[in-house]
Amino acid sequence: MVAVKNRRESPRVDRQASLLVTKLQYPMINLQAQPAVTKNLAEQGLCFITDELYEPGSILQLVIDLRGWQQYLNNIVAIIDTGSVSKPLTAIAEVIWVQQLEDEKNYEIGVRFKDIYEDDLKAFKKYLEKLFSNQED
Repeated sequence: MVAVKNRRESPRVDRQASLLVTKLQYPMINLQAQPAVTKNLAEQGLCFITDELYEPGSILQLVIDLRGWQQYLNNIVAIIDTGSVSKPLTAIAEVIWVQQLEDEKNYEIGVRFKDIYEDDLKAFKKYLEKLFSNQED
């Protein structure tokens, strides 16, 4: 894992995880989730790779299968509900940038989180802190 800090507001950590991406648009019927894979994560958003083109400004629902983030949930439900161990991280995000990859079949998509449950965001931030501290060891 390598943290990347350049023109971005916050550091990134390379991490691959499966996710499902649904473009939110009206009318809200026949919305289909498309598979993708994260490239890196940050507190404000993430980058993922997909074969679908999502234009800047598009609003997406992300369901991220990010193993381990759940252990940082500090609510009663997390303690009682054993199903929360495999709970995906869900967020609404806006596409900020798009880059076509050299294979010309896939795209890197950079998104900024717009809406995420407060408890989930706190747990995600703690998860990222742990990843960053592991890099420094």
